[in-house]
Amino acid sequence: MDFLLSAALILMMFSMGLGLTLADFTGLLRSPKLVLTTLCGQLLILPALAVIIGVALNLSAPIAVGLLLVALCPSGSTSNFFCKLGQGNAALSVSLTAIISVVTVFSLPLVLLTLSPFLGYEGSGLNLSFLDAIVDIGMHTLLPVTVGMGCRHGFTELSLKLEGPVVFLSSLMFGGVIVLLWWQNWEGITQAFALTGASTLLLLFLALTTGWLLGVVIKADLKDRFTMVLEVGIQNGALAFFIAMNLLQDVALVGPATVYTVAMVLVAVPLVFFRRRRL
Repeated sequence: MDFLLSAALILMMFSMGLGLTLADFTGLLRSPKLVLTTLCGQLLILPALAVIIGVALNLSAPIAVGLLLVALCPSGSTSNFFCKLGQGNAALSVSLTAIISVVTVFSLPLVLLTLSPFLGYEGSGLNLSFLDAIVDIGMHTLLPVTVGMGCRHGFTELSLKLEGPVVFLSSLMFGGVIVLLWWQNWEGITQAFALTGASTLLLLFLALTTGWLLGVVIKADLKDRFTMVLEVGIQNGALAFFIAMNLLQDVALVGPATVYTVAMVLVAVPLVFFRRRRL
């Protein structure tokens, strides 16, 4: 099962790489204020909100760390999809995805391994060293994205044809792995699901609101605010599942990731519909 989850994540990140080019990383130069403000929301404000929720609501250690794990994950290609569908700033969305995917390889293990003991979590997976965590996450995220980008650069036409099918296959594979995980760990996951529902939905609401308010602060137009809402609010559930099950090896951590992944899609769809209706 660990192998299947790893393979699904690698395939998903490879498919994301097929949709990226080196030019996407220059978004920081084109819109520095937009990019840096949104990155601040993703990398600083969202994890801080997760910790505050965990402490304020006196959540159990696994639930609090699971919530933090979700907040530390990058947005992934899902935000790009909804951004394009809602006619947001697709260039900004792709640039942010490219940048945050690189930064997360280092920021996620650093913050997670540092703050988990503060939240009272003492899972066996915390014995993993910072360097080991970077290597493991990098091998499952940064490496396949880089290989995908290399394929896009060297075999552009073929990559454009393969991107859709690979995205579909990776999503189908990940969905199948999650179903198997649920079947194997039904009792533990459903208990975590019941305990974490309200806190996870609160984090989602605050994440979406943060994206909008940051846009208001920097006086971004509606198109860019919509993009910032999606970038701050949408997280990579596949990565959260992988870290919970493979690195920390604790099924109790996947409750927040499960709720957040489902809820963010249910919220993003009407947001996109509303956005398109206003155009």
